[in-house]
Amino acid sequence: MKLLAAAALAALALPYALAQTPCPRNSTALTGIVHDATQAIIPGASLSLDGGAPETSGADGHFRFNCVAEGSHQLSVSAQGFATQTLALKTPHPTAVDLTLKLEEVQTNLDVDADDNPSAASATSSGPTQTIAGNRLQSLADDPDDLLRQLQQLAAAAGGNPSNATIAVDGFQDSSKLPPKSSIAYIKVNPDQFSAEYREPPFGGGRVEVYTKPGQPTYHGALFATNGSPWMNARDPFSTSKAALGKQRYGFELTGPIRKKGSDFTMTLEHRSIDNFAVVNAITLDPSGNATRTVANVSTPQRLWIGTAKVDWQITPKNTFMTSYSANVNHLQNVGVGGTALAEAGYDSQQYEHILRFSNITTASAHLMHEARLSLKWDGETDNPTAKTTSLQVAGAFTGGGAALGPQRLHELATEYDDDAILTTKNHTIKAGMQLWVYRERLTLTNNFNGTYNFGGGIAPVLDASGNPTGQTETISGIEQYRRALAHLPGGTPTTYSNVAGSPTVNFTLVQNAFFVQDDWNMGHGVHIASGLRYFWQTNPTLLGSLTPRMGILWSPDKKNRWTLHAHGGMFAGRFGKGDQSEVQRMNGVDRVTSTIYSPVYGSPFVGATPIHSIRQYSPHLTNLTWSAWNIGGTRVLPHSFNLSADYYNGRIWNYTRTNNINSPLNDNPYGPRPGPANLNILQMQASGQGRVNAVFVGIEQHSLKRVQFFFGSVRVNLVDDTDDNEFSTPQTSTSNAGEFAHRTGQPMWNVFGNASFKLPEKLELSANFNGGGDAHYNITTGFDNNGDGNFNDRPQYATPGQAGAIQTPYGLLIASGGTGVFPRNQGVMPWTFYLDTNLQRAFKLTRNAKAEHAQTLTLNVRSANVLNHTNVKTVGGVLGSPLFGVPYAADNGRRIEGGVRYSF
Repeated sequence: MKLLAAAALAALALPYALAQTPCPRNSTALTGIVHDATQAIIPGASLSLDGGAPETSGADGHFRFNCVAEGSHQLSVSAQGFATQTLALKTPHPTAVDLTLKLEEVQTNLDVDADDNPSAASATSSGPTQTIAGNRLQSLADDPDDLLRQLQQLAAAAGGNPSNATIAVDGFQDSSKLPPKSSIAYIKVNPDQFSAEYREPPFGGGRVEVYTKPGQPTYHGALFATNGSPWMNARDPFSTSKAALGKQRYGFELTGPIRKKGSDFTMTLEHRSIDNFAVVNAITLDPSGNATRTVANVSTPQRLWIGTAKVDWQITPKNTFMTSYSANVNHLQNVGVGGTALAEAGYDSQQYEHILRFSNITTASAHLMHEARLSLKWDGETDNPTAKTTSLQVAGAFTGGGAALGPQRLHELATEYDDDAILTTKNHTIKAGMQLWVYRERLTLTNNFNGTYNFGGGIAPVLDASGNPTGQTETISGIEQYRRALAHLPGGTPTTYSNVAGSPTVNFTLVQNAFFVQDDWNMGHGVHIASGLRYFWQTNPTLLGSLTPRMGILWSPDKKNRWTLHAHGGMFAGRFGKGDQSEVQRMNGVDRVTSTIYSPVYGSPFVGATPIHSIRQYSPHLTNLTWSAWNIGGTRVLPHSFNLSADYYNGRIWNYTRTNNINSPLNDNPYGPRPGPANLNILQMQASGQGRVNAVFVGIEQHSLKRVQFFFGSVRVNLVDDTDDNEFSTPQTSTSNAGEFAHRTGQPMWNVFGNASFKLPEKLELSANFNGGGDAHYNITTGFDNNGDGNFNDRPQYATPGQAGAIQTPYGLLIASGGTGVFPRNQGVMPWTFYLDTNLQRAFKLTRNAKAEHAQTLTLNVRSANVLNHTNVKTVGGVLGSPLFGVPYAADNGRRIEGGVRYSF
């Protein structure tokens, strides 16, 4: 690790040494920043000095001209949606040039969005790529949780699951937490999905790149606070009483110069105090042993701190150095409670993430730029269960006892080093680079050290009024099985008891590395061709053969660029993460022994029992996940500046990783004969999964109207596979794949999203953001292990007419065992979710002089999340025959309202 850190720091210092090429005598550098009247930076602005070759403002809004002759000059600046500005100046200039562009008169309310012009797209731009800045950024939620949900939904426009979106900050590849919204300059959603620079395919969840604000040449800052009181908020949809829901946020931001020119800083600090409640909605037993509905509000308070600090330093005219520090420290109580999980099954969680980052950008020449970035991230989690008793899993009814994860400790040092070179010629832009990740994991994994009783139900004797067997049998639910266990009645034997014994310590180091090269070739006549190649390798497990090509073409057939058409194709290689390696080591069968006992004695599970042991391992023939994907689409500029976009995607998955028990019993009896060692489940991770996908995206936007701007989009995703996008997913039986090819759990087939802003009378501004998802799927199971392979994912079968124990369902007549035909996986369909968030604000200028260096503004706002109070169901009962089967029993928050005040200076 020390050698790695030294090498990375040396690479960061190398550009500084290369940047010392002196300019001719009587010449100097001209630097500055471009922003709008709200101080939001403008990336991609075109700057020309004395009519010469244009330069472009970078991602942070900064620009520089090297070796400018001393004397008088004319600097011309233009950007999409802004009036062109020409500035007379002299060099050497005493400070960095601070350029403020004004909006075009006919577009006085345009968002600051560098990608509004479809003709400006590169050949690698594909589908719903968006840049969010200025007013549109301000319209998004202030609360980090709500902001994350909105961005994830926008990223899903490319076809991925919103929850899988990668959140990358300031050019780093690894995913991290969102910084405070007040520190964000702009956001790019799904940039260049087919570029070799990125690992994730369009269907991998999407990508959100967040760029934080640079420091300003003069001091500016803000103080803010928001409050949401219980009387303002709606109760949980499944609660019978209103809980004391509330939220308070407060913080500050400050930016300014460190010295007169060439260096500046920005810093933010934010605290959130969230008084939330989880709603328990379960089936339990009353003191008399009767099944009863249990609904309760359980307090789940959160205390969270987010802080950032960033310094930009212009070392030389050709070299810029940036360093940043961010911290995210959270304390959460009663985590895991809600739905069928009782209060006793919760745990207290202390979480932290500290990131120290260094970036160095060097302009070696007019055509060559070098970027080096180093990130050191310390993150971890300490969890303490509310109870330390044995866990209870009663299928389809409740989860009780102590939390199964135990008092675990997770500590990680993650190092990321990125090194890129960008070469620009007359017709080519070539970017080549390396992306290195090193994860040092130090874990104390106590999962299931306290043991778990599972009551899945099944075949049991029929009892008479006195509790004696009648000689007949019936299928009982898990809650009835648990009742009989407590009453010591026949049929009350738990389905299984499982536990883990040994050392909880799991330590390892994971190394991942990628090399890429990407070329964007401007052929002229409106044609761009992109081509790229990416190579990836990693350790734990060792994978060396991931070489993936990419290709794309963009064509603007008319001179006015009203049409922009594109087509792309390529391959993508996945990677195995930290969770895969930690789970394989956790269940290695040596340092930790995982045991399962079938039909144990309740209270004394090991008495007279023969444990079934389980281990995990990688297949000796394991290969990397491979995608192939292509898309075709385009953008049309309609009259009155409407933009219409449409895209079609198609993809195929090979070598998808899933787990199979290669030593499952041959006669469905867990103690029966097996192909290998007796009484041992060998859970092997194999590259045997397959999948396919197609997606259609349509979007329309309007950002030129004086009073209203909006964006609306929708995507339909048809993604099916036999892995459920989970390396540990197992088929219900190791001998057949029938019914396994299905939609992924929780992946909506439909995603809709949009935002709009309105200029109202009296200088009021109203913004609205909405997103929704529909036709997400969930699995339907029997609740117990029908075939004795150790996996409780067995699905029911179709029943024959008149068959005893059959249950009528919306999917037909089903039975837990002994039926005919295979019931497919993930046949359940979730209700639609729909969120509409609004914000109404008014800014009051406190400084009369419009040209004042430190203009003061007071902004008041009222923001609402889920303003329609729509019931957004998160969980539906999926255990056949259980009391909650087919019944929604958990949902996301109801309507929340908060008022805020912000003082800017």
